Amino acid sequence: MFTMKERRAVYVFLRGLKHVEQLKKFGDISYISKRMGYVELYLNEDDVEKTVDKLNQYRFVKTVKVSPRPDIDPDLDDVHDDVFFEAYDQAQEDVEKDRSDEKSADLKGQSRVKLAKQTGQSKGQSEAKLAEPTDQGQNQPPKKNNRQDDGQQDLQTDDKAHVLAEKGGKS
Repeated sequence: MFTMKERRAVYVFLRGLKHVEQLKKFGDISYISKRMGYVELYLNEDDVEKTVDKLNQYRFVKTVKVSPRPDIDPDLDDVHDDVFFEAYDQAQEDVEKDRSDEKSADLKGQSRVKLAKQTGQSKGQSEAKLAEPTDQGQNQPPKKNNRQDDGQQDLQTDDKAHVLAEKGGKS
């Protein structure tokens, strides 16, 4: 009966491609890259270590790399789906939170409009009243923001003769 033999890919990087014919005695050549300068050999699993040691002894061989594919578990049983979808779930939660915040903001805006309708005021008046501070008992003078305003107020309070004297005019 026919039984399959375990095989492994070995990549042999060469200094020149004229020595490719010598590699045929080690295993089956499946691919030759002229551009990258390597040869892909398939070897029996039992002979891989011996063959790699022999290949490294040749002067025309730069490096030999053995494929790790047979050692990798294809089932990925130990990896949980949570790892893959954790970032996606977090993004979905953030989107839902933003939507709920927008809905609550819309409801607050609607309640302001309803309040204005109940009191018989227009929308602009109700928003202006809601924006005003409720501390009406404190009468504080307005704050001065610009230096130009300070100068204009000084001019208004000074008498006319004093202003003309500063400008160099006659009274």
